[in-house]
Amino acid sequence: MWSYSLRLSLRSLGRELARNLWGRLFVYPRLAANEHDRQALARYIAARARRLGVRVDADGTRLAPVAPGTPLLAKGELRQQPDRFVRPRGPGSLLRATIRTSGTSGSPLTLVQSLGNIIREEAFVYRQLRWVGFRHGQRRAWIRGDIVCPDFPRDGRYWCHDWIGNALMMSSYHLSSDTIGRYIDALERFDPVLVQAYPSSIGALAAWLNAAGRRYRGRSLKGIMTSSETLEPAVRAAVELAFGTRVYDWYGQAERVAAIGTCEHGRYHVLTDYSGVELLERGDGTAELVGTTLNNAAMPLQHYRTGDTVVPGSGEPCPCGRLFPTIKAIIGRQEKVVTLPDGRMIARLDRVFQGHDRRVVEGQVRYLGAGRFVLRVVPAAGFSRADEAALIHKFLLRVPGVQVAVEQVDAIPRGPNGKFEFVEVEEAAP
Repeated sequence: MWSYSLRLSLRSLGRELARNLWGRLFVYPRLAANEHDRQALARYIAARARRLGVRVDADGTRLAPVAPGTPLLAKGELRQQPDRFVRPRGPGSLLRATIRTSGTSGSPLTLVQSLGNIIREEAFVYRQLRWVGFRHGQRRAWIRGDIVCPDFPRDGRYWCHDWIGNALMMSSYHLSSDTIGRYIDALERFDPVLVQAYPSSIGALAAWLNAAGRRYRGRSLKGIMTSSETLEPAVRAAVELAFGTRVYDWYGQAERVAAIGTCEHGRYHVLTDYSGVELLERGDGTAELVGTTLNNAAMPLQHYRTGDTVVPGSGEPCPCGRLFPTIKAIIGRQEKVVTLPDGRMIARLDRVFQGHDRRVVEGQVRYLGAGRFVLRVVPAAGFSRADEAALIHKFLLRVPGVQVAVEQVDAIPRGPNGKFEFVEVEEAAP
C-alpha cells in the first residue's frame, strides 16, 4: 500500500508547489475581502472583467435574468470547435494546460486553462473550506474517484495516506455492505477535521450507520464537503444525522463559468466574484445557469449555457452576512448508483470517457445486472479496437472483477429534456 501513498503524496507535493500555495497566499486574501465589503466586491469583479475583456455586471449582490437577445454559447458549439474559443498566449496566459472531460451528459469536452485560472480555482475552493472551518494542514479524508489501492487488497484496506496533504485517501469504488464498517473504523481512527466526498459515497456510509443504529464517533469532524453530484435533501439529512455535522455542498464545472458554495447556515451562495452569472428562466420556477468566466484568460467563455438548473432564491440576505446572492436548490446531475452482486455501490463512472474526446462523440454506461456492463459509444472518425481496449481497461481499473464490453451505436436515445442518462440500469435476467 505504501506505493499508492508515495504516488499520491508526490502528486500532492507537485500540486502544492505549482498552484495550491500560490492560491492560498496571494489570491485567497482578496477573495476573503469580497465576502462582506460591497465596494471591494464590485471593484474586484470590474477589475477581473477588464483583465479578461469580458462584460459582466459589477454588482455581485444580485442575479439578473439573461437579457433578451443575448447571444448564448451552447455546449455543442464548444465541443465541436474548441479552438475557436482559445485566445493567443499573452500576459497572464502564457502557461496553460489542456484538460479533457466527459461533460455532464457523457459528451467529452476539450478545455484550455491558464495557470492563473488553476491557481484561482484552488483559492476559491480553499475559501469554501474556510467556511467549513478547515485550515490548511489539518487532517482530512477524501472519498472520491481516485484509485488509491489495488483491485483486491489482501489486507482489506481500501485506502492509503497522502502524507503531504495529511489526507486519508479512500476508494469510492470498493464501498459495499461488507466493507463499509471498515471504512467507518478507519475514519474514526484517523479522526479527520474534514471529509470531502461524492454525495453517493458519503451517503452510503451514512445509510450503513443509520441502519446499524450507531453514530460516527470521531471527535474532530467540523464538516463534510460534497461535490460533483447533486446532493439530494434526503441524503443531506441522512449524512448530518449519522455524522453529527453540517454538510457543505460545492457546485462547479470544468468550464469554470459558475461556482456555488454552501455557508454555515446551509444556504447556497452563487459566487459572483468567481464568474458573471445570469439566470435563463425556464418558465416553471427554475432557471438555467449562464456564466461568463472571470478567471480563465486562455479560454474566456462568455454567456455559456451550463445546462444545469437551479431554483432561484428570494433575494433576502443570508444570516451569515455574506454578500453573495443565494439560490434555494441545485437541480440536475442526479447520479445513479449501481449496486453489484457483491454489495459494492458504484457511481461517478464519467472518468472512463475522459481523454477520449477525439475518438468518442458520446458515451454511456449501461448496467445489465449480474455484474455485466456495456459501454455504449458513438464513435468518431478513427475509433479503433485499441480505443475499445483502452476504455475497457480504464473501466476495470475502477470496477474490477466485472464483465464489460463496448457497443458502437449511431446515436444514444434522448429523454424529453434532450439529455440521456449517463448511467442506464437495465436489470436483465442473467
